[in-house]
Amino acid sequence: MEKNRLFEPPLFELDGVAQLTGLKKGDRYGRFAILAVNDPLGFSEDAADVIARSLKDVTEIARNPMFTLLSGNYKGVDLIICSTGSGGADTEIAIMDLLNYTDVDTFIRLGTSGTQQKEIGVGDIVISSGVVRDEGLTKEYIASQYPAVASYEVVLSMVEACQRMNIIHHVGITRANDSIYSGQGRSIMGYLPMPQDRIVEYWANARVLNVERESAVILTLSQIFGVRGGAVNVVCNSSVTQKLGVSEGIDNAILVTLEGIFLLAKHDEEKKVAKQPYWSPLLNDTDISPC
Repeated sequence: MEKNRLFEPPLFELDGVAQLTGLKKGDRYGRFAILAVNDPLGFSEDAADVIARSLKDVTEIARNPMFTLLSGNYKGVDLIICSTGSGGADTEIAIMDLLNYTDVDTFIRLGTSGTQQKEIGVGDIVISSGVVRDEGLTKEYIASQYPAVASYEVVLSMVEACQRMNIIHHVGITRANDSIYSGQGRSIMGYLPMPQDRIVEYWANARVLNVERESAVILTLSQIFGVRGGAVNVVCNSSVTQKLGVSEGIDNAILVTLEGIFLLAKHDEEKKVAKQPYWSPLLNDTDISPC
């Protein structure tokens, strides 16, 4: 049965150009996109501009009050950087436009987070293997039972980057939610309703490593639309030590993400040569047979 589109709103597009992001149909900026929030806890300037300092051949695609989009090249790998506002809503727009208008098939969140685990310090890197969908936006797409799982290829590449550069890192589950205050256990003028007064303890006991606001959207939408998603977050505050580290570790997070993308591109090429759908260290073994 043909879908009834009688009451479907139009896209935010004029003359073939996405009005919110400046992207056009057929734009080719490579397979990889970094999504970063303009977060003062991590970046003193626009996040896209800061990350782009590590790239060559940087070109501005769009710059407006909602988004900055830049393209560039890192060690021969073409990629696009999109900085957004905080939370899942802006992230959704960025992903949808990149899916609709470009060839991007790998989305990586780069940003800050908080931790409730004593073994994780401010400035450490957390690579998400999966995300607790404790926010509202992804439930507009799929039932809450649907898991938000990172691409194992992204996780492995980011871990490899950390190991090569000897950067302290942790791999595990991230929690994404909407509220920075009550939803993350911060009281406001003495007010913290049940069950939020136990929210930090609840998720810490479940071995959740960190909390932020965007990764559930990236991982969930990536899975639904058949692309790869991942998240690399530096820890900027700790419930255990009460330490706040503004911009601490963000340079490492940028370096890990870019090096991880470089390694991921290398692994993709190894898959192609071996005619294999999934990467593993065995692809470097010349005796492996094609599927």
